[in-house]
Amino acid sequence: MKWRIDELTLVPGGPLSEQWVGVHNAASRALWGEGAPVLTVEELLDIAPRRAEHRRAFALWASEGDLLAGGGGDAPVAVAQTIQHERDNTETAGVSHSVHPDHQRRGHGSRLLEHCEWLLREAGCARIHDHADSPDESGGSATAFALAHGYRLTQTHVSQDLSLPVSGETLAALDPRLDPAAYVVETAVDALPEEWLEDRALLARRMSTDAPTGDIDLDEQEWDAERVRQQWNTPSPIWAVESVVRHVPSGRLVGFTDIVVRPGDPRRAVQTDTLVLREHRGNALGLALKVANLRALQREKPDVTAVRTWNADTNVHMIAINERLGFRPTGWSREWAKDL
Repeated sequence: MKWRIDELTLVPGGPLSEQWVGVHNAASRALWGEGAPVLTVEELLDIAPRRAEHRRAFALWASEGDLLAGGGGDAPVAVAQTIQHERDNTETAGVSHSVHPDHQRRGHGSRLLEHCEWLLREAGCARIHDHADSPDESGGSATAFALAHGYRLTQTHVSQDLSLPVSGETLAALDPRLDPAAYVVETAVDALPEEWLEDRALLARRMSTDAPTGDIDLDEQEWDAERVRQQWNTPSPIWAVESVVRHVPSGRLVGFTDIVVRPGDPRRAVQTDTLVLREHRGNALGLALKVANLRALQREKPDVTAVRTWNADTNVHMIAINERLGFRPTGWSREWAKDL
């Protein structure tokens, strides 16, 4: 077998770029079925600058015969990305990789992963993270693959889905009705108000340490108003709604939750980060935030038919809140780490 790995520059509408996401999406559909999460090139290009990441894309071409296609010929059989953080935890890198379902179990994933590990080691990275999603609680073949390549399990996340719409009566019954003299919930669509940004920076810093991270040490992320503005208030193909809770006596934001809708999957929203500061927990603020955000999502995006969220399996409180809202388990995601 002949094979070759090339680095690609992803560009909107580029044939190789579309082939790259095509391999990723084919692997996703083979794993999850018709409702699989898929990506677009535009979304991939949008993520890196907003998250202060340096991403590199790679593709592997293979042939059983003498001819090796690529560069405009046959599509690649496997693709990967390396992810290096530019501001925080710069010695820790990420990698993601997918093999087309018609070409799996032929060593292509191993070749790409080893290539990415070598590049990250040469770049000075000390450790690497990978993750694998599965509808199977055991992790299926992805678990065996990670262990065979020297990775250790650091955390397991539970995927939960909520079918929409949720009736107004149901949301009203779940709404904890906060004391307005103590806490109020505010909601913004697409862009965050300028007056939120300083407090949102603090919440983002705390999110990096307060949220469960499993068996891995990460430094607190450095956030300021400008970094929040760059991530949330620059034009993006990704639609977002965020609700925050304000502590009235101090005037400070003490919790937030986000929902996004990606262009590749416009009928399914994704519940991303949710945090209530430890010193304000026990007041039903997480439930109040999620109820408010679901109301806003259904009002602004009535065509969305489901919401997906992920939580560490140790985060039993947040999972319980999701269950009260009607979320049901649909899969698992495992985080893996390896010292380079």
